Amino acid sequence: MSLNVLLKKIGRKRAVSFLILFIICIGAVIFTENDYFLYNRTIAEVVSVSEDLTRTSPAMINSTEYQYTQRLTVEIKNGEHKGELATVTNKYSSSLVTDEKFSKGDKLFVDVNSSGEKLKAVCTGVKRDVYAVGVTMLFVLTIVLVGGKKGALSMLSVTFNALIFAAAIEAYHRGLDLFGLCLGAAVLFTVSSLVIVSGINRKTAAAVVSALCGTAVTIAIAYAVLKLTKGRGVRFDQMQYLIKPYEEIFISELLVGGLGAIMDISITMSSSMSELIDRDSSITFSALRHSGREIGKDIMGTMTNVLLFTYVCGCIPLVILALRNNVTLTDVLNNYLDLEIVRAFVGGIGIVLTIPIAIFISTHMLKGKENTTPQPKEGDA
Repeated sequence: MSLNVLLKKIGRKRAVSFLILFIICIGAVIFTENDYFLYNRTIAEVVSVSEDLTRTSPAMINSTEYQYTQRLTVEIKNGEHKGELATVTNKYSSSLVTDEKFSKGDKLFVDVNSSGEKLKAVCTGVKRDVYAVGVTMLFVLTIVLVGGKKGALSMLSVTFNALIFAAAIEAYHRGLDLFGLCLGAAVLFTVSSLVIVSGINRKTAAAVVSALCGTAVTIAIAYAVLKLTKGRGVRFDQMQYLIKPYEEIFISELLVGGLGAIMDISITMSSSMSELIDRDSSITFSALRHSGREIGKDIMGTMTNVLLFTYVCGCIPLVILALRNNVTLTDVLNNYLDLEIVRAFVGGIGIVLTIPIAIFISTHMLKGKENTTPQPKEGDA
């Protein structure tokens, strides 16, 4: 396939836009790789490494732990000693649980001691910003390449929501109520996400109302159950270092955590209802509700599993560590997965409840719109 044919197929304007975005992303990674001047802390690059096995010691489950000592030669990249070489001594174990192994090319934060003839330094951390920027740029390229304009709008939505979240955290540090902040943020998350991606129309309005109603009902049920049972059956051991009441933080987590899945359900149902109405303006409410229920059945199970996997996956390291120390599966579920399972179940309840709520709201908000003429769709013959 020639270049002209390829450009014609994907569109010259879209190809040029993606090329510009690609160049920007590559430039961002290159800039981050060399942004030493932005840091007040001293940064050094490892130029050579030598290491020796210093000792061995027994470890758990018939295994052996190996201890190594590395001697690193590093080049200072910023500060008063820029361009000079220094030596760093690093000790690490084969398990790498509490330490790190360094290789040539790694960028380290160091404290430099210039009292002797040769510079010596102590590693205080690893410079990882280039990896974070690289993954972010790859994500941006992927979502724009696959989603086009919708993908770009999705990125804008994510950025805007991140700013909202940061503002809410800052407001909480200034003494504002946590649940109130999460409630306000949830409304802003819902409205901004759906409006930015889907535009201002009846379909978006139906999705926003459905998502807010589904979230409100879900949180009300969770709050009522916690109050009626006085929190019995839910272990808040993982929150034992928090000063605020556990229930308030837990409800706030449920509010924000389940919102994404509920929004997804809401926009899916409202889009489906809108499509059905556009295809057949004479479709009855009964037929709409039946079609909505069938669509809801198809997406309900997968979205519930998404929530379960999302919550549980963060505890995998702790679960593996517990099982390796002969902790029973029952104790693992009680001590490590208790809150995650409750969050997943509450989110699942929210998904199930949002489906009939979205069907009801979407059918009544969309069926009565003025333009009832069926709109031809791309691909119709």
